[in-house]
Amino acid sequence: MPQGGRSKREGGLESNSPAFIFLIFALYLLGLAGCQPSPARLVPPDRIDYLDGQASFSLRGPDGAVRFRLSFYYRLENQARLELFDPLGRLQTIVWLKGELATLYLPSDRVFWAGESRLITTEVFGQELPARELARILAGIWSELESDAGWQLQVDEQGSVVSGKRAGLSFEVKETFAPGQVPKTVHFTSRDCMVRMKLLKLHFNRPRPESVFQPSIPAGTRKLEWEEISGRWKK
Repeated sequence: MPQGGRSKREGGLESNSPAFIFLIFALYLLGLAGCQPSPARLVPPDRIDYLDGQASFSLRGPDGAVRFRLSFYYRLENQARLELFDPLGRLQTIVWLKGELATLYLPSDRVFWAGESRLITTEVFGQELPARELARILAGIWSELESDAGWQLQVDEQGSVVSGKRAGLSFEVKETFAPGQVPKTVHFTSRDCMVRMKLLKLHFNRPRPESVFQPSIPAGTRKLEWEEISGRWKK
């Protein structure tokens, strides 16, 4: 053996030895642990004009259960755009809300409906839920929800809102973003419906162009009555 050399028994581990492979794997796992992101912290600004994000959404009602991925864009003055995607990631439905009016568009069927927003929200939540109220629940803007919309809110020992009730609709905050003001998972319950929303992403005050909130229906799309499209968006 050349002078200064070491035998395999005297030196380090062989590159193909089980011990060497185990060591590399352990270092890899430690590296992954060190790269994990810190728990999300979300503190709302003093003034919120826009709200956007993504959520997993499940609904159980008289017609059965449905799940989809939801992308939402809110202008807090009571405008919204909701995009519903099926489990394969295909765009299924677009809903535009503006005050008491709504437009619902099914791209794959090339049909749409326009009318009162309460018809859509009642079909989803079992009770009417205006866009401005849902946006305030998702953003944790509790004072306005209680004073302007008449919700009765319940708080825990730390003073955090844990549930709310108005007429026949209630919600319960199951999980929050740190430090605890903004809901992350919310359950809505009425006599006929149960809705679970888990927020995957949430952003404040990222302005959107006016076109996002304006219904855009391609030429040739057939308009339906509510009785024709009711429930169809969920299938």
